[in-house]
Amino acid sequence: MRKAEIRRLEVDEYRAAYDVARVSQHNPPVSTSEWDLARHVYEPGLAVGAIVDGAVVGTVNLLPSQLTVPGGASLPMAASTGSGVHTDYTRQGLFNRLKQAQFDTAAEHGYLLIGNTPAQATLYGRFGHGVSTQSRALRIRKHEARLRSEVPAEGTVRLIDPESSLELLPKLYEQLGPYRPGVIARSAHWWKVYWERAMRAGQHFRIAVHSGAAGDDGFAVYAAKDNGSPGPNVTLLVTDFHAAGPAATAGLWRHLLSIDLVDEVCVRTRPTDELVEAMLVDWRGCRTHSIDDELWLRLLDVPAVLAARTYCDAKPVVLEVVDAFRPANSGRFRISPEGAVPTSETAQLTVDVDVLAMAYLGTTKFSTLAGIGRVQVAEPAALAHADRLFATDVASFCGTPV
Repeated sequence: MRKAEIRRLEVDEYRAAYDVARVSQHNPPVSTSEWDLARHVYEPGLAVGAIVDGAVVGTVNLLPSQLTVPGGASLPMAASTGSGVHTDYTRQGLFNRLKQAQFDTAAEHGYLLIGNTPAQATLYGRFGHGVSTQSRALRIRKHEARLRSEVPAEGTVRLIDPESSLELLPKLYEQLGPYRPGVIARSAHWWKVYWERAMRAGQHFRIAVHSGAAGDDGFAVYAAKDNGSPGPNVTLLVTDFHAAGPAATAGLWRHLLSIDLVDEVCVRTRPTDELVEAMLVDWRGCRTHSIDDELWLRLLDVPAVLAARTYCDAKPVVLEVVDAFRPANSGRFRISPEGAVPTSETAQLTVDVDVLAMAYLGTTKFSTLAGIGRVQVAEPAALAHADRLFATDVASFCGTPV
């Protein structure tokens, strides 16, 4: 079997690459009508392919985005999407070569990180990706979901039609801004691929928009699903829910839980620290269905990424980062409330780059990771200091599939 050539894809190769990614996940090739929207997932110079005899047999792709980090800074991040290898070329090291080329491509374009929500959780850790945000899936039984009187009832909620949402939602999402660490920017191409495609496919969504004193400040997208129970009642599936503050969040919850002919409200992704249970008269009316890994980050420029976020008040820690896949990205850093700078001091803690990704947005503590053998500890007291330095006031949350 001939060795594949790894290179940037040309525009006329994008559709073949997209089909490789689809077929690798057991989906049929894209139709002509679907391709009209799916083609927007490609931007010049960001897609890489494995080529054999002129045919694409493997591919990885990137979409421009930005990531909100603790302190509010937005870092240039590339969202990894459209990855796959033909089954007759798997387990031959081809994906390793594609990932290396993808990292080089992202770095050359100025991206400090790559983010993704992988289909295979076992695959990406060896390339240095780590789980940086988690989300909670909720199930709320409508008849048990009476809100407490103390829950804010400010602002108004209105429904907009799907056609209007194509213009309004992208603007509103951008307007909400970096309201939590982990939130990522949604490009115009993202909206076309993930949102407009669903609209054209005939998926019937309802879109609720909350307005406060300063204007629109949150939205929830949901659809009704027949739950198989006798009678007219349905299950509401909430697929996209973002709000800028407590009043908007409470207002959208109030709307969702007041809809008639509903047995259950299921929300796919919400922050892990959102205490919906305490909003209800019956705490047990809300159940956690699952806690899921959400955004996986691959830190491409560790010095820049560490320097970009803020840190809490604690004693400084010297942290060594090891990147076996990209050795030049390894280094030793002094982390303090003033920031992160390279240092030659002796390391107190040593982590692989995927482990740093788990702690970077405050999602997982260094002490927790040390307890399962993921941190090399030279000075045990440094664990508590690192936990405090990397802590965040609110749980990191992405809420956007990539």
